[in-house]
Amino acid sequence: MKRRTIVKHMIWMGAGVAFLPSCVYKQDKLSIQLNRIQIKPDQERFLFALANCIIPKTDTPGAADLGAHLFALKMVDDCFEQPLQQKFISGLTAFQKLAVKQLGKPFEEVTAPEQLKFLQATVKDAADPGISSFLNDFKRLVTRGYTQSEYVMTKLLPYKLVPGKFKACIPFNDLQKA
Repeated sequence: MKRRTIVKHMIWMGAGVAFLPSCVYKQDKLSIQLNRIQIKPDQERFLFALANCIIPKTDTPGAADLGAHLFALKMVDDCFEQPLQQKFISGLTAFQKLAVKQLGKPFEEVTAPEQLKFLQATVKDAADPGISSFLNDFKRLVTRGYTQSEYVMTKLLPYKLVPGKFKACIPFNDLQKA
């Protein structure tokens, strides 16, 4: 065999070995890459359900459908300081445990009316300041992510950069009628 052929085969084998891990599908994997905070896949599912509860799907997509929960996670990861990130994660964990304790099963497994009822009761009498801080931050970030999403900005609130066509030669009488 020629040396070039051997080198070519070695390069193809190396590329195959390098890309092999990306071909293996793992069920418990996060949707986005986070650098500074660590959350588990079940926490991401919990945040998906919570975002759906904050802005539910109607005739328009809900917050979870537009990925507002992922926006919130990315904002916490990139923009929050370390103490605030720890407070957010501890509030998330405490709220998740409270939901399992009071509902009897995980928050994402109960029906939407039960989720809403539990969320309203928790907001009204949140004894743990970490939970109320988490809920306030998450609601604010989800609302911001939803209102700044591509769907909302292009379909619900279309914005025209230029105010319209300029018509220089309009008789004065036509303007008085308007």
